[in-house]
Amino acid sequence: MFPGEYAVAVKDLSNMLIEVCGENYVFTSREHLYNYETDHTLNLRCPFEILVKPASPEEVAGILKICDRHRVPVTPRGGGSGVTGGALPVMGGVVLSLERLNKIISINKPEAYVVAESGVITGHLSAAVEAEGLYYPVSPSSSSYSFIGGNVAENAGSVNSCKFGSTARYVLNLEVVLPNGEIIWTGSNVSKSAAGLNLTQLFVGSEGILGVITKIVYRLLPPCLPEIFMLAAFDCLENACKTVLEIRRDGLLPSAVELICKDAILLTSGFLNQPLPLVTDDVEALLLIGLQERDPSSLHRSLEDVAGLIPEFTSKDVLVGQTADEKDKLGKLRFNIGNAMTAGKRFYRDIDACVPLSEMYGYIRKVQRISGDNGLALACFGHALDGNLHTMIILNEDTHGTPNVTMDKAIYEIYAYAVSVGGVISGEHGIGLLQKKYMTLQYTGEQLIIMKKLKDLFDPNGILNPGKLL
Repeated sequence: MFPGEYAVAVKDLSNMLIEVCGENYVFTSREHLYNYETDHTLNLRCPFEILVKPASPEEVAGILKICDRHRVPVTPRGGGSGVTGGALPVMGGVVLSLERLNKIISINKPEAYVVAESGVITGHLSAAVEAEGLYYPVSPSSSSYSFIGGNVAENAGSVNSCKFGSTARYVLNLEVVLPNGEIIWTGSNVSKSAAGLNLTQLFVGSEGILGVITKIVYRLLPPCLPEIFMLAAFDCLENACKTVLEIRRDGLLPSAVELICKDAILLTSGFLNQPLPLVTDDVEALLLIGLQERDPSSLHRSLEDVAGLIPEFTSKDVLVGQTADEKDKLGKLRFNIGNAMTAGKRFYRDIDACVPLSEMYGYIRKVQRISGDNGLALACFGHALDGNLHTMIILNEDTHGTPNVTMDKAIYEIYAYAVSVGGVISGEHGIGLLQKKYMTLQYTGEQLIIMKKLKDLFDPNGILNPGKLL
């Protein structure tokens, strides 16, 4: 029997789900369930009882009706790329994988939007719209395996969000299956609407607790020229942060401004074990800056503007990369930090607070002090022009499964400081399982009550993604 207040045998529930999806898409053996017990959160594993893989919104509706009737928890799952436990079935029950809803339905070139199912891989959608002469700019580091439905559920960002914004900016309309099995569209496919409450944006970032997203309509942009990279080195972290603030004050709009602090430089250069551009013993920080514009004159002007202000804050070289090979060399360190953090027996505790730019340097120093005082290793890097720094606590596999009161205390202090200076506890990775106990730092009791009332309205029996967000 499942744990909890409901009582239905696994075999009986499995047979009911087979009637909806067919016996080839309902699984109960540990062999099939094993890879769905985890996502990219630490190295946590959550056993559950049934995996189901529907192929249509109607099948999703059938699954939810059965589970709602029997009070069985349902955890929607996309590509499993999350780092806060959003796809972990912490209450057991059913994992509803959206991997078979993987079709790009249509690309409307005149109206510049795409309609796609939620199981489409992010990178595949980007490539498909680019082949039609359009552009979808939100490209998370997980683009090669994350699903667009998960991106919407988490309101995912990316390195170029400082210019193009996060996922929410591009969502026009959603098809959603509610826990009672009702299928709704949340909005319309026009670029402007002032009619009624904005249900579409209510579901963006809702982390699968209100309904299961099955189709997405994204607005698209005209294509840009290929991105140019700039890499600048600093012997002083504060000057690197001042450079970022000056970029904002001057009204410049690079497509990416990635800050890499000394701890992340040392960790990743050691992992790569090869010479890297501008990485020397006296470098305390690097800025990787991307530039994207629609025409050559604008791109040249952006390059001149950004290159013109950097020498005020550093005397070190600034490198420019235009060819694919040049850009690969300049970006190699930044885009291997994730690999370095998970090499060998290492894993990491995600912290992606977002703070005002004027507070960024103080925030980094505060996190470094808190981590140092508690004996915790750190890798600090991320989307500097957004103020969205990934200050990751690096852990060792040997500590897995043991209570870490010291780490919990340090994380609480970090989030409390971020909120105290006007920041938030997550810029793009969401709340999920790991961050929910810190929600009271950012929200009042009344705000949380309103959120819980919305959850109860959509999901009165509490079956959808229980244990997450609230």
